[in-house]
Amino acid sequence: MSSKVKLILAFFTVFLLISCGEFGGFSDFSKADIGSITKVEAYFTEENLAKFYDSVSQPEEDYAQCTVTMGKRTYQGWMKVRGYTSRGEPKKNFTLRIKVGSEKVKFALMHEADTWFKNRIVMYAYNNYVYKGASLTAAPETEPVALFVNDKYIGYYVKVDMYEESQLHRYKKGSISELFKILINSFDSDPLHERTEKKFPKDKNFSTMDLLITNLNSMSDEKWNAWVEKYIDVDDFIRYMVVHDFFGIEDTVSHNYYIYNYGKLVFLPWDHELGMKLEYDSFFGDNKLVKRILKVPSVRAAYIQAMEDFVADTDFLNSLKDKVNGWYDEAYLAIKNDPVFYYSIEDARKCRDNIINFIDNRGNSTAYKRHFQ
Repeated sequence: MSSKVKLILAFFTVFLLISCGEFGGFSDFSKADIGSITKVEAYFTEENLAKFYDSVSQPEEDYAQCTVTMGKRTYQGWMKVRGYTSRGEPKKNFTLRIKVGSEKVKFALMHEADTWFKNRIVMYAYNNYVYKGASLTAAPETEPVALFVNDKYIGYYVKVDMYEESQLHRYKKGSISELFKILINSFDSDPLHERTEKKFPKDKNFSTMDLLITNLNSMSDEKWNAWVEKYIDVDDFIRYMVVHDFFGIEDTVSHNYYIYNYGKLVFLPWDHELGMKLEYDSFFGDNKLVKRILKVPSVRAAYIQAMEDFVADTDFLNSLKDKVNGWYDEAYLAIKNDPVFYYSIEDARKCRDNIINFIDNRGNSTAYKRHFQ
């Protein structure tokens, strides 16, 4: 290894260590008071710890093996730094896998940056908003955790369930089970599979998505309307779009959501910490696909009615505000004692207040009234 490469690796290692409280002049955070939230304690050998830190500068690096204790149980585990946009930030996101019985379960540990409770409240809404007797298929569950690495407190994180085939197939049984992560620049792109990621099965069969885009771009309105009614899970689509549009999610124009195929197509959310600006005008979709689905007369009428009912449901909206207040109280000590000094409790409090203000006023915003009143 050249001296230049070694220097770069050393820089990134020290950068991560400083962000985690090492070499930064901090106190001993091994006994940090994190309140009642779950502790996630990862223990690495010296060799695997170096591999774990080196993954900051080597995105292709495999997971580093460790043991993981959560609650009262200890698991064989693996961790790595996740994402690309967050790698340059002082506090990293991580992917955690643990072995539960014969299965490996995967989570994202998200630092939440300055968004704190935004992703959590949107995912909670997806999981608890009921339309026609059901909520959205298997949106990710979230849980606050305090992350420790080799007994050092790394900070407050949100543990987010990642989509697993067994999980989704349990909710929506069909002859097919495929999951695609949408990572395309435009729904006019061809061929689609060059930019879309197939999560399972791990093969190169993108015929489902190729057919979707072909139909989107070539079908007459009459044929498209009939195809949507037959092959899109319309009720789940409405559940997805109502929550997505109410919260004004900004990051799904061409990525950051999944499409699950069980014989019908289901839209599933991911990474929804952006948004919640009162005047953000994303109603009726923010990309070519969802816009055309919402032009189907029966779907459009159902969506409009569902959105109006959502905004009028003060009991549900109040429950969302109660959740945010409860999460703030629950995480107070873990955030206050987070060793990354500018991830502050003051910022978390401000975020909580902004979310509550958004929920109180979204239905009265001019952006909402422009479309629904």
